[in-house]
Amino acid sequence: MAPAPSGFSFSTPMGGSSFSFAPQGGQSSSGSSSFSFGSSSNPFPPKSTTAITTITNPPQEANGMDEDGDEQEVEVEVEVLHLQPAAYPKGDKRKWKSSGRTINAVTSPVGGEVASWITKKPSSNPNEPSTLSEPSLSLSDRTIFFASLSSLPDPLVQLYTESHLLFTSLQQIVAESHSRRLPSVGLEKIAEAWDKRGNLVGADGLLGPPDAETVIHMRRLADLYLDQLGELKSSQDVDVELRARFTTSYNILNLAGVLYLPADGKGEGLVGEEILDWVNDVDPAPDNSQGNEIMSIQNPWEHPLFFPYISRCILRGFQLPAASFLRSLSKHPNSLISKLSSLLAQHLSIFPRSTEERWRVDLDFLQAHKSWLAKFRAELMNFTQGKQKGQWFGEDRYKSIESDFRVVIELMEGKPQRILEEASDWKEALGAWGILVDVDMRRDHLPEIMAMILDKIPVDTTISEDAIQSALCSADIIKALMGCYDIDIWLSSHLGDLLDKLELIPDDEERFEIPLRDHFLLEYTEILQNNPKYSAFWRVICDYLNYAGQEGRNRLKSHIMRISISLDGDAQQAKKKHADGGMDVEQDGEDGTGMLSKGIEEAVRLLDEVRAACGEFKLEEEFKVISQILASKLIRKGEFGMAASMSMMAGDGWALSRIAERILDSYITDGDEEFLRLVDTLPPTLLSEAPTALAELQTQLDPTSGLPDLPATSALSIFASRLTFLSEFRDYLLFLHQGARDRAASKLVGLLTSGIAPVGIWAVLLVESIDLLEDSDILFSSNETFELLRVLEEVKVNSSFAKQDYLEQLIQYLQRLSKNDNNKKMGYEDGYKKLDQVRLALARNLARSLVGGFDSPF
Repeated sequence: MAPAPSGFSFSTPMGGSSFSFAPQGGQSSSGSSSFSFGSSSNPFPPKSTTAITTITNPPQEANGMDEDGDEQEVEVEVEVLHLQPAAYPKGDKRKWKSSGRTINAVTSPVGGEVASWITKKPSSNPNEPSTLSEPSLSLSDRTIFFASLSSLPDPLVQLYTESHLLFTSLQQIVAESHSRRLPSVGLEKIAEAWDKRGNLVGADGLLGPPDAETVIHMRRLADLYLDQLGELKSSQDVDVELRARFTTSYNILNLAGVLYLPADGKGEGLVGEEILDWVNDVDPAPDNSQGNEIMSIQNPWEHPLFFPYISRCILRGFQLPAASFLRSLSKHPNSLISKLSSLLAQHLSIFPRSTEERWRVDLDFLQAHKSWLAKFRAELMNFTQGKQKGQWFGEDRYKSIESDFRVVIELMEGKPQRILEEASDWKEALGAWGILVDVDMRRDHLPEIMAMILDKIPVDTTISEDAIQSALCSADIIKALMGCYDIDIWLSSHLGDLLDKLELIPDDEERFEIPLRDHFLLEYTEILQNNPKYSAFWRVICDYLNYAGQEGRNRLKSHIMRISISLDGDAQQAKKKHADGGMDVEQDGEDGTGMLSKGIEEAVRLLDEVRAACGEFKLEEEFKVISQILASKLIRKGEFGMAASMSMMAGDGWALSRIAERILDSYITDGDEEFLRLVDTLPPTLLSEAPTALAELQTQLDPTSGLPDLPATSALSIFASRLTFLSEFRDYLLFLHQGARDRAASKLVGLLTSGIAPVGIWAVLLVESIDLLEDSDILFSSNETFELLRVLEEVKVNSSFAKQDYLEQLIQYLQRLSKNDNNKKMGYEDGYKKLDQVRLALARNLARSLVGGFDSPF
């Protein structure tokens, strides 16, 4: 039997990171995801290349099937991709494997996608080739399968995109707070301090937790996070499982806001009512329909849930509904029961709450509650008149209802033991504690109170949400964040960021190599990068990496240099090719041109955004590298104008020189029309500033060496001669086209005598001068002719030992001119003959200029 395919997995790595939260040697609880080429029992959805089905998977088989090809069920659940077309029908896996086939795969470096294909299984004998028992190839054998388990649904994309703005706003608010709190002068006098890692703490690290104003702003941003989650969890278009995830994140983040981001920014006030509101929001109780059912019968107190419902109302802070239920006992045949119920209902209806507006300060409320409790106990003692337990209502048959009344009374009195007995879970107990037991409960009291509650009502650790919420209430920040990490990396990243700003995350050097917040942010950015829509998140990823410590900054430099910018239109051509069924289709008309133009516009816009991001994050060197890479690609594509712009951004003078040489080569091989077209694509400022830069170059000479004394980074100045030559040579050609032959002749002499022309083009320019030298008008003076003779002599002498440097471009030039002459093959001898023609033309022009021209002595 062939071994199960290995070497890649669709599952997200949990324990293989160098930053591990699990004990060393621990077994990961997450099973590996797998895929299958066999047909699924579930029908494939229409118009879909893959159907994702969640099934159970045995550990010994990678595709979730037994030896007979049947699916098995075990405890570990994994995600399986059923890829189309199926390689074998269900139940034929054994036959397929015995045919000598296996699976190979390769993962995309970005996007998290996997390409897999069916191939021959390696032979057991390395000296023998691989063979197939069934050599006929099916459709699946000729198919490359593309799959991804890291695709993000639209609701998550919406959350990740919108929350990014809030995240960056939070960083700016905290940074402004630090600037406001730091002294405006004398920062150098701040005493140096070292953290537990031995790192020097900057001035910001010495400020401590944020001030009240900053906490208020942070609370507002946390509320905006909650608004986004609330909108998503209430949307009917969101998948049920994803909606549950949003709900869990909402509840946890809401509790963290209540506990650690008080609305007043200080957190010194009472917290009982806020916690109770959170409990009622997370787990609404009691059920209104149940209350209506109880009150609908003739004698509501006869319903078995009558008193439990009253107790639940009191625990949840609904005193008025509880009083309404108790008043129904006024019709009870026992007058003592009716009297006691009226007494309890009266006191419940005036139960003081800290949220009432009549209290000016917390002390007024505390005194009012103390007075209420004393009055309630006095009137209750007056009612019982010292009667023993079981004797309140005089008859034995009312002992059970007396016990129910005692429960209600003890809840109203706020007896801790009764609260813990009646509460359904720790959350309900904590919510009731702050309004019944300890009405003066503050945030600092919560760890101690939680310890008492959890001692009697343990947390169900199988419910991750409960464990996280109890950890937050117990001020166990690390445990809470680790639980959030298991539920949702977005939650752990953003909650960790908020708590880190409050300096609530302890520094645990033994378990964590980098700060916990930074680790979560880095993990979150990996999620964004490892999905097919990563290109839409590039700016989001940049911001998160920028604020993820030094490691994040290092990754930011690598990330921003790998953003795909298709300035050459490759992406648009690929899309067009794909849309046409994989065939190269020529794009003609306005549609093809418009599509390509739109693609270029998008690429330029992306480039501007990348440049702005590099400037914001102080990554100027990285942008220079990006510009150099793009310039190289554009040069290879022949897009010299845009390549020149990118080279200017990169300060890459060598690239500018290479562009100038390529454009000049176009004149040699393709003629003046192509040369003028390419020159016109160059940025106008590049050509207009070149002569000025050249003048600077010529004036800034080192007195000892006579060489330019310019900074190495002044690329435009160093290579100004090449650019100036392009500009001047373009003017020469334009003068010829316009018939201004005298100006063309003057420009040609200037090109050869100013030192800006490359030596390879000298011979070409000399040949160009023949037509002007033979003009009926004398266009060159004797001095200019002597200069041309000097250049000609230098070319002939130097070409004797460096033919390729001085004559190669002339040969190509002559080859282009000879295309109309039976395409004759040109060589160096032809070049020398042409130079002899130049010498003859110069001699005749010299004689004309001396005898009959403006240099004539007669």
